[in-house]
Amino acid sequence: MPIAKILVPLVGTPRDIDALGCAFAAAKLFSAHVEALFVHPDPVEAMPLYGEGMSSAVVREIMVLTRNSADSACRTALANCEALSKEGRIEIVNRPMKRDYPTMSFRQVEGNFSAQVARAARLADLVVFGPVREDEQPGLGDAFDATLVETGRPVLLASGDTAADFASRIALAWNASTASTHAITAALPFLRIAKSVEILMVKSSESSSIEELQQYLALHGIVATQRVVDGHSPVADVLVDAAQSGGNGMLVAGGYGHSRMRELFVSGVTRRVVARAGIPCFLVH
Repeated sequence: MPIAKILVPLVGTPRDIDALGCAFAAAKLFSAHVEALFVHPDPVEAMPLYGEGMSSAVVREIMVLTRNSADSACRTALANCEALSKEGRIEIVNRPMKRDYPTMSFRQVEGNFSAQVARAARLADLVVFGPVREDEQPGLGDAFDATLVETGRPVLLASGDTAADFASRIALAWNASTASTHAITAALPFLRIAKSVEILMVKSSESSSIEELQQYLALHGIVATQRVVDGHSPVADVLVDAAQSGGNGMLVAGGYGHSRMRELFVSGVTRRVVARAGIPCFLVH
């Protein structure tokens, strides 16, 4: 499936710049539309955090402060969009539309951040997040998890200032699992335009399946080399280090392989990739 619509959730902080830069770099490859989404929190949801027994005046003050803070963050998010779109020569339009060049639009909704992002992701071909770490602001990690696990949409995780040619050299993390298969098939639009594709497999995996993957990719006109790497360190560390040392600009990997219980995968491969990545990572559950 071609990549025509890219969703990028924004929070109104400097981290938006990494996410937007990565989304714009991807959009230019496919003349895709970027929809920047800002979620205004529902002030009512914040009230239980303050306990019961507050006066109506205090409640109103808290709700006003919450709205004002969100409005300020929204203005910052929009300013980031305008600045980066001007710098990257991305046309801003009122609504998603298909052109022969990349475009972007800015949309505001209200509600729970994670739920709204996951809802919008269902009708996106790719969702771009800025770097997501364990100490990230509340809701962002949940939105990343929900998008990856619940929607089935590919997630492109930015790693900082994304190079324009980040997808020219791509590494594929392969262990013959369903998750890694889903990731690779979803990444075909990127693989078809890449100058080089390298399959990475740790020594503990069944290396014979590499040839099957190479044959599959060849049917799509993609020539892929292979490299089996040492698996003594944590798998995520091995994959990220191998991808970067090989000169690749993007790593394609399968997402969580277990049930969506946060405590189960905080120390899992996907979480470690998310925390360590020094290059953009394309992830699919």
